[in-house]
Amino acid sequence: RAEIMLDPHGEQVVNLQSVVGELGRNPVPNQIRVLTSQQLLGRLVTHLRLERDPEFNARLKEPSVWQRWQEDLQTTLRQGVLAGIVGPADRRLPEDDEETATTTHLALVEAVKRRLMARKVPGSDVIALDFTSEDPAKAALLANTLAELYIVDQLETKFEATRRASTWLSDRLDTLKAKVETSEDAVEAYKARWSIVEVDNDGNINLQQLADLNTELIAARAARAEAEARFAQVERRISQGGIDAAAEVVSSPLILTLRTQLSDLARRQAELGSRYGEKHPNIIKLRAEIADVKGAVSGEVRQIIETLRNDVAVARARQSTLEAGVTELENKSQQLSQSTVQLRQLEREAAAERTIYENFLNRFRQTSEQEDLETPDARILSVATPPLRPSEPRRKKVLGVAGAAGIALGLGLVVLLESLANTFRATAEITQRTGLPVLASLPHAGRTRRRRMLDYIREKPNSSLAEAVRKLRTALFLSNVDTPPRVVAITSSVPGEGKSTTALMLAHMSQQMKKSAIVVDCDIRRPTLHRTMALDHGPGLIELLDGSASLEAVVRQDPESGLDLLPTMQAIPQAADVLSSGRFNQLIESLRGRYELVVLDTPPILLVSDAAVIGKLADTLVYAVRWNHTPREAAVQGLDLLDGLNIRVAGCVATMVSRRQEARYAAGQYGYGYYAGRDPYYAD
Repeated sequence: RAEIMLDPHGEQVVNLQSVVGELGRNPVPNQIRVLTSQQLLGRLVTHLRLERDPEFNARLKEPSVWQRWQEDLQTTLRQGVLAGIVGPADRRLPEDDEETATTTHLALVEAVKRRLMARKVPGSDVIALDFTSEDPAKAALLANTLAELYIVDQLETKFEATRRASTWLSDRLDTLKAKVETSEDAVEAYKARWSIVEVDNDGNINLQQLADLNTELIAARAARAEAEARFAQVERRISQGGIDAAAEVVSSPLILTLRTQLSDLARRQAELGSRYGEKHPNIIKLRAEIADVKGAVSGEVRQIIETLRNDVAVARARQSTLEAGVTELENKSQQLSQSTVQLRQLEREAAAERTIYENFLNRFRQTSEQEDLETPDARILSVATPPLRPSEPRRKKVLGVAGAAGIALGLGLVVLLESLANTFRATAEITQRTGLPVLASLPHAGRTRRRRMLDYIREKPNSSLAEAVRKLRTALFLSNVDTPPRVVAITSSVPGEGKSTTALMLAHMSQQMKKSAIVVDCDIRRPTLHRTMALDHGPGLIELLDGSASLEAVVRQDPESGLDLLPTMQAIPQAADVLSSGRFNQLIESLRGRYELVVLDTPPILLVSDAAVIGKLADTLVYAVRWNHTPREAAVQGLDLLDGLNIRVAGCVATMVSRRQEARYAAGQYGYGYYAGRDPYYAD
């Protein structure tokens, strides 16, 4: 926390009350608005470079798992994985850098503002600045820096007010400066018009300028005469002897070199001429070289002649120009006496404008210097220091509130879940809702395939699962002691209840107890037994019923367990017609005479009517209910349907039961604690 004290009647080094107003009678609310303004907080963000601080810049924070998932999903959508559903990928252009920087800056200002609290200290003109941050040193730095920036902002505001007070003087100076420049430009223009360089006391033209021009004119006439003489001499040589004659009087290093080269070539020609004929190649080559050198000499002479001609023309033009200048100066000297009076008038006007401008300039400088004498109307009363302990969270209060809220939320959640629960989570609930006994409770064996379930109960005969299957078999036989059931149908409300696995384990347990058993796959619409037991392709139940295969050909024996299986190898839609036929009835009676236990794996009762047809042929029926999965209404509805058809149901079997969770749900019932896996009778 930093504290700022306002002084409405601050010290005034310069009396500028008409320029800068006082704070007023109640300055604190307005100054609090200034302290929390976007402009001042923006300066704080820029000054401390808070865009580099992850606490204020959310873009620098490590993204959460949810944010990373959203980014991955957006990337996937852009790559077009779901282009057929959501259309082409988003092709928005990237945001402009300036726009992005502005948005980030505004977000930082808002983040700082949320952590700032400016308030008035009661009974005083003191403003308390409270800053909250994750770092105590950073919190103190933010509070102190904002207080300093506020003082600087006050000074800048006063400076701005003083500058506004100087605006009129500045505008007036611009006008006066323009008038001074106009007057001085008029004087210079008049001088230029009359070519006035310097005027003496008598008002005559400066004689030195005219004397200089006469001197230059004499030199120009001499230069012209000299150039004409040289050019005339060359012309005479040309008229007398041509270009070659002119070359003798022209002084040029190149011509001297060419003439020397020409002499050497002539000498070599004479030497070779004495030894060779006129048509010898060397003689012809020398003649060509002599002709080239002569051409070069002629060209150089012509160029020098043209240069001399130009020199003559330049000298004549310069002489003419100087003569015209002298004549003009002589004419203007007569008019100078008349123009001097007007020039003096213009100079006096320019001097007057310059005097007024200098006076205003001095006043403007005095006003501008007053800006350096301003003092703020506030001062920092106390600087912020890093706190010794965090202000938030208040652990005792938070823990108390959180504990009470957690307990209330937990209780409410428990009540809500219990009210929304629509499944059987204790075997006693099955008996209460259906009125039928629970023959056995088959524990969940984990993610074990159906085929491996038979190996499990065979390899672990003392496991809780094996014992539960024995209990199921015993309950079935004790349901009618005089005439124990030999044909047992197993069904459920919906698929996935574990009825097929229960049928296999029940028959396998009977096989282990030296009682012959067979499992018949009666689910003609969706047969699964042949895939579960990995049976070879061949005839099945359908081929047996249509007479194309014998019973011995369709019954398979599992090589590991020795269990007989009667699979359905192909699915057909006319399941009800096939199962209600006389052939199927004869098949059941034939199997009843051959085996001590015939287990019929039927489809779900609520989906198709096949289970009702098969149930009429069975001695009894077992209804599979999956623990914490089968809806209560579904189980009751399926059993009511069977009861309406007068099909005898021996009871229910709870499948895939989690012993530990069931023990918690049925903690008040004796014996459920042993099901949690602590019973020494079980060897799982």
